[in-house]
Amino acid sequence: MAAETIDLDGRFVMPGFIESHAHPSKLGTTLLELDLKPGSVSSVVDVVNKVAEAAEKAEPGTWLRGSGWDETYFAESRGPTREDLDAVSPHHPVALTRTCQHMLVVNSAALKVSGISEDVEDPAGGRYVRDSAGVMTGLVQEAAMDYVCVPAYSQQEEERGFKLAQDAFTSWGVTTVHDMSTLSSSLRGYTRADQNNELRIRLRPWLWALNQSAMKGLLDHALGAGITSGFGNDMVRIQGAKFTLDGSVGGRTAAVCCSFEDLEDRGLLYLTDDDFVSHLARAVQGGLRLAIHGIGDRAIEQALNALDHLDQEDFVTSQRNRIEHCALPTEPQLERLREKNLIAASSIGFIYHLGDSYLKALGAERAGRAYPHRTFNQWGICAPGNSDTPVTNGNPWEGIYAAVTRTTRSGAVVGAEEGIGLTEAIRSYTRDAAFTSFEEDTLGTLQPGAHADLQVLEANPYELEPEQWLNLAPTAVYTASKRVHG
Repeated sequence: MAAETIDLDGRFVMPGFIESHAHPSKLGTTLLELDLKPGSVSSVVDVVNKVAEAAEKAEPGTWLRGSGWDETYFAESRGPTREDLDAVSPHHPVALTRTCQHMLVVNSAALKVSGISEDVEDPAGGRYVRDSAGVMTGLVQEAAMDYVCVPAYSQQEEERGFKLAQDAFTSWGVTTVHDMSTLSSSLRGYTRADQNNELRIRLRPWLWALNQSAMKGLLDHALGAGITSGFGNDMVRIQGAKFTLDGSVGGRTAAVCCSFEDLEDRGLLYLTDDDFVSHLARAVQGGLRLAIHGIGDRAIEQALNALDHLDQEDFVTSQRNRIEHCALPTEPQLERLREKNLIAASSIGFIYHLGDSYLKALGAERAGRAYPHRTFNQWGICAPGNSDTPVTNGNPWEGIYAAVTRTTRSGAVVGAEEGIGLTEAIRSYTRDAAFTSFEEDTLGTLQPGAHADLQVLEANPYELEPEQWLNLAPTAVYTASKRVHG
């Protein structure tokens, strides 16, 4: 193919961003649901009104789904309840997922269709939240979500959603995405899109390992088929297996060593130590790298202890295995992360989007230690930034802003001493993110031999105030030298 010369006329060119922890298929389906994110609703009343409008248009019995609500920003300072939803949707099952994706609120119709009775016991690693009288509020947390029978999306719906997700990623300048909850349906969709030349982003799937969070695990299937890390091509390449240990800070289900500020509770751990070690050992023996969701310090400790018990120490230290989120590491844990050459896949974007809820849940001192990028750098721990979209908006500039300024949506500063420079923050979404997949020489960089994945900006971010980064958007984006946006 003949080379094309493009005159940028003074514009700023940089590598395409790498989203190192996201859920592209889930992002796509949430874009088909009721939008309950803070920018769209500001109260429980707003949520209820959206559900009421949807119920008026839908046939009785049709499931109504929404996603993105966060009680932190609601006028009532609480989330929606079963009672709220029953008032406007008695004949439609309703399931509204909280922003963290670790819990949802349902109405009585959803409970009935799912066969969940008032006297149901909490499953291991999950909870049906009840009020002071012992009545279910409709809030269903963690493993309990497995029992809510929300129907799966059709292939056509998933394909329509994934197109919208690709639109979103390319509009943010993202050219590579690590899917941290790859299911069989999404992997088939990625394969079809690749075969039909419909991919505008590179995908790095991590296979959802176990049956958790209402999703079917693929570990047994991958091991049986002989799928290993590295299987695939430059557009879709399997990375490994993803395991989840705890929940979220905002939802008070992250496994922390000390109780939350406003709740005498230390969160939830999904797995026993013995079961977790057994699952990891099987994945390692099958040639799958490891990504372990651990937000709270108690979950990080369980992850590190499990890795200590694996026989294949060389695999642990050489394969760039990851602790996902890694929000609240202690100093001894930082030392162990470094010793094992682990990646701290830091959801630094949470500081901007969820930092206000962290302040409420953890208090100022503990929240200030969350996603400690300066500390990670000082310890020599690779810490790629991420948004965990659709948990938060997927624009990397919001994560970069958070990494530098440590400022939340409301303007509160959380742990200013952990702020880093702009160059370091950009690197966390480019070269450092590429390092996690052994592609630092071909992705996240502009150099001879690298893939032609790049973005063009009208303004030089180094000449802007940090607040202006939040409005940055590329005028052109290229993946594999093909213009995919702008």
